[in-house]
Amino acid sequence: MTTEPRLFRLQRDHDVTGISGTGTIAHGVQWPDGTVTIRWTGNRPSTVNWASIDDAIAVHGHGGHTRIEWVPVLQNIPPIASLLELINDLRDPTPDPCRHDEDGDCKEHAWFYSDRRRCPEARAAELFATNDAPALDAAK
Repeated sequence: MTTEPRLFRLQRDHDVTGISGTGTIAHGVQWPDGTVTIRWTGNRPSTVNWASIDDAIAVHGHGGHTRIEWVPVLQNIPPIASLLELINDLRDPTPDPCRHDEDGDCKEHAWFYSDRRRCPEARAAELFATNDAPALDAAK
């Protein structure tokens, strides 16, 4: 058994019953004790628990037409240390106030935006001014 839950998807290549369709038909978690929870997608989503992954596949595998794809823990997530470093950098924003030009760009912090949101330095200063959480430690 694992000590942490494991995420997976059920991928169906051929829909034998014509109900679930093909592609990702469900998302699931295998719990540390081996039990499994599956959340079905589609027009009538439901959640079901199984005693084991083998039991779930015995019922829903449709003779090999459905397979388990384990989801990597950090799939599509930049390295955590880099994210924590960025958050810590924003926690100590430049103390100088924004200086906007006629287009609304912040010249003080070299922020040129097209979505018309405020400068990230100003947004970070406002966020962290109301948040007394301790700084994140990227070394952990």
